[in-house]
Amino acid sequence: ILCLEKSLEEMLTRVDEFVGMLDMIRNDTSQIVNENLLKIQHKSDEMRQIYRRIDKLEDFVKMVGANVSAMEEQVTQAETELGTLPSAFKKILRTITVPGFLNKQASPRRSAPHQRQEVPSVFRTDDFFSSQPKQ
Repeated sequence: ILCLEKSLEEMLTRVDEFVGMLDMIRNDTSQIVNENLLKIQHKSDEMRQIYRRIDKLEDFVKMVGANVSAMEEQVTQAETELGTLPSAFKKILRTITVPGFLNKQASPRRSAPHQRQEVPSVFRTDDFFSSQPKQ
């Protein structure tokens, strides 16, 4: 009976130690979770702001791409209508005397050399990016 009582007391002591360790772990875990949960929440809010900025930047890049494509089309159209040689080179080439059989008739598109090309509207980065202090 004495051995059994001694074993039971030793087991109770071990159970008390185990319960004490569990309490310490619970307290530490809840403290860590409470502290880190606030940090995680704060970082999550920061990331949402960054995601919004990335979305705005993607929209801006798409808009710039569309503007560049439209500008390229207009430049290509203007080059085909006006020719690719600058007018100074054309004047120099016209002044050189060439036998009559090499001279070509002026094409119909040159009949209106002073056609005015419409200047495309260009985006302003200030419209998309407000001047905010750097974070």
